[in-house]
Amino acid sequence: MKHLILIMAAIVCLATSAMAQITDTQTLPPALWKQGVARCAHYTAYAKGFAKRSDEMQKRFPQGYYLDDLNEVYNNQGQKWEKIYDEFKKADGKSGSIEDLKELVTPQVWKLVEPDFKKFITDHPEAATAAVPAADQPQDEAAEGVQADQDGNNTAEIAPEPGRHRRTQDSSAACPANLPLWLGILGSLLGLCALLTALSNRGKINEMKRSFAREIDRTNANLQEFSTDAADQMKALSIRLTGKEPRPIRKEEPVVAEELVDEAAPVADEPAIIEETVAEEPVEDEAEEKGELMTLFMNKPDENDDFTRVSDTLEPGNSIYVLDTWDGVHGKFEVIDKPEVHRFALMMPAENLIRACSGNAIQIPSGTRIVTDRPGEAEFIDGKWHVVVKAIIHYEG
Repeated sequence: MKHLILIMAAIVCLATSAMAQITDTQTLPPALWKQGVARCAHYTAYAKGFAKRSDEMQKRFPQGYYLDDLNEVYNNQGQKWEKIYDEFKKADGKSGSIEDLKELVTPQVWKLVEPDFKKFITDHPEAATAAVPAADQPQDEAAEGVQADQDGNNTAEIAPEPGRHRRTQDSSAACPANLPLWLGILGSLLGLCALLTALSNRGKINEMKRSFAREIDRTNANLQEFSTDAADQMKALSIRLTGKEPRPIRKEEPVVAEELVDEAAPVADEPAIIEETVAEEPVEDEAEEKGELMTLFMNKPDENDDFTRVSDTLEPGNSIYVLDTWDGVHGKFEVIDKPEVHRFALMMPAENLIRACSGNAIQIPSGTRIVTDRPGEAEFIDGKWHVVVKAIIHYEG
């Protein structure tokens, strides 16, 4: 019980240290808020299929990026990007907490934004304690500064105002800006101490496990010995009461069943012949109806839902779908079940999958494996295989 308490204490301390800098309801500094708005806009564009991957954006802007930085990257996307930019530009000039950022995007997009944004806060602790720009200072302090400039040389003769003196004292007594960072370090140290204490008790835990296993083995041996003694006592009691040893119970042999089988042996061949004949006829009819099976490998569909680059062999780096047809006109297709094909298709799901497949949020990859729940249907029209019914897929892994 003691080691469980220590482990729980370690988890609590580590969680406290992780959340010491910024909480979900705490108002973010203006610079950090703009970072969050930019990430919301970036992943919204990523969900629509034309934004760069997050690791590429991090390489381009290692210290973080803002909405105007994204505008320089995606201004060539036309109305696709302008609509997103105008929507998030309204929120860029405001302020709020992480919970307010969550309201700017859909739940699916927030699943991508949240870990990236919190990782940025962890990697850049100075962003959590960034100073408020001069434009956000209270109006009374700004007016006070203007009044001081107007006084000019008279400041040496005029005594300081009581309010200003009081405000100077209050600012000197304020908490340091890096206090959350020290709280995080303290929480990490406490969590580390708790983990080390728990690991030191690991030997005791293993010894308790071995002792418990020995007790179980000893109990099983005692139960087996008790069962043997009980059987011997029952045998002795039976001999004392009847004078005979109890006979073991045997199952009756199915003599009648064997006799019936032997008598019906000459007749048993006839049903076999009938059954064999019935089993062969549908196979021949099915072969005549369907003809010869033909398998084709195809690339993604174009804007007209026609498959491109059709081949009778698998082409790595091009083939995504496999189609089976019996008559050369109608066929069923599905995503090729190979890891390398899945990696290739998931690089651009909006182009490789959406025109031929449907499913829940397939534009946002949430796994490494593509599973076909229901094959799609295609027809050979004007020399091209055209998608008639989309396949249904989902992601795993």
